[in-house]
Amino acid sequence: MLRYVAFAVGVIAVALASPAWPAEFSGELDSGAWYHVEVPDGWQPGDTLVLYQHGLDFTPPSNAPGLGPLRDVMLSEGYAVAATSYQERGWALFTAIDDNRDLLAKFEAIAGGAPGEIVPFGGSMGGLTSLKLAEADGFPPVKGVYALCPAAGGARLWDAGIDLRLAFDAVCGPDGAGAFPEGDPPMPWAMNLDDIPEGLNDLFDYADLVPVLVPLEQCTGVSLPPALRNGAMQRRLDQLMAFAHITDENFFITNMAYATFALSDLVRAPEKLDGHNPFMTVGVDYSSDPEIAANILRIRPEPSAAEKLHAVSDFHGAVGSAKILSMHTSEDQLVPPADEQFVSNAVPANQRTIAIVDEDSPTHCGFTDAEGLAGWEALRAWKDGAPQPDVGDLQQTCEMLVSSEGITGPCRFDPNPAIVPFDDIVRPRPSIAAGPPAHSRHASPASTPAPSRVSEGVHGTAALQR
Repeated sequence: MLRYVAFAVGVIAVALASPAWPAEFSGELDSGAWYHVEVPDGWQPGDTLVLYQHGLDFTPPSNAPGLGPLRDVMLSEGYAVAATSYQERGWALFTAIDDNRDLLAKFEAIAGGAPGEIVPFGGSMGGLTSLKLAEADGFPPVKGVYALCPAAGGARLWDAGIDLRLAFDAVCGPDGAGAFPEGDPPMPWAMNLDDIPEGLNDLFDYADLVPVLVPLEQCTGVSLPPALRNGAMQRRLDQLMAFAHITDENFFITNMAYATFALSDLVRAPEKLDGHNPFMTVGVDYSSDPEIAANILRIRPEPSAAEKLHAVSDFHGAVGSAKILSMHTSEDQLVPPADEQFVSNAVPANQRTIAIVDEDSPTHCGFTDAEGLAGWEALRAWKDGAPQPDVGDLQQTCEMLVSSEGITGPCRFDPNPAIVPFDDIVRPRPSIAAGPPAHSRHASPASTPAPSRVSEGVHGTAALQR
């Protein structure tokens, strides 16, 4: 989910002295993760370290990660900045916290001592990782977290992925209009790892995605001009986009890439779920589309796999006294603004400021330079004792940066955002109860329309161990 945040502040004047040239270090750790550290002149053990967290990247780690869009500003303000590539591609939450512990140990060896506090900062999956670092053990105190478009729904976001993946089969399969490669049973909807195309990196790169999403193109003609799509293609495209609550065709392509390649990697990779199914569609209400409700494959999870995915992915809000500043773009259709509900529900009101910027067209984390910098400046003042900022304060700071410092705007903080509830976008799941051991069976629960196809999708009840 977006490796790097979209706004891109370079070396800018923010009424700050120019930093001395920082000491820079990078390399590979024993785990296979790469690290990147920069320490400004004058930094001493006990000073603050920013831990930058990148978003979902589908390329296996192979080089030093970037330090984020505020790297120059943070260094100029006296903060050291460090980042890890993580050991894993894709949904890297299975090791991300341990990867940051390894990064911290490497930083302490480089800097000659421990920081007095850390400030986690990241966007998308990196925003979720930043939140989870605030509740993780084994780190210096976290006084502030800067989370941009955080995937705070955690494991629940993947329910949208399995719904879209199986809806594709329900809509396109009966017409023979397109089919993705089937994986090994009992999870045919998850590609085998060998069938995931090589070279996938940015799942927002539509030019690279369309050639490997040939079944999607055959079914919907999504990359064709509308005039070149036949009526059946357009009908199926409209149906799938409405089902997934997506209005932008480029976002539809990206969501389908997550629902195929990233989801398959999540459940198939040995270091993740190792061929075990965490997903449930039995008992889920798909009545908004009767055709999909009647034809979607109904699967049951293995409880231990579902438990593991939730354990590594979910944010619980146990952040101590940390201050959380979280921001979202209003039309995000990959990680919707409704993810902020998970922050709001988990963190006391006096410890979290949540802001939505009002955009005219959908982006994922598409903040302007002034908006991103305003959030950072507000957080660092708040964590160090200033009053809690509200959305009006962010707008005022942003406008000052534009008018006085020449930072690129506009400033679009919305004082009264209308956020669609998460369960209106990602269909709720019934609670998971332990069921019989693994085998496929055909049964149609009373809560789901018949006829429907049902597969346990279970490998047994043994707990998964890393």
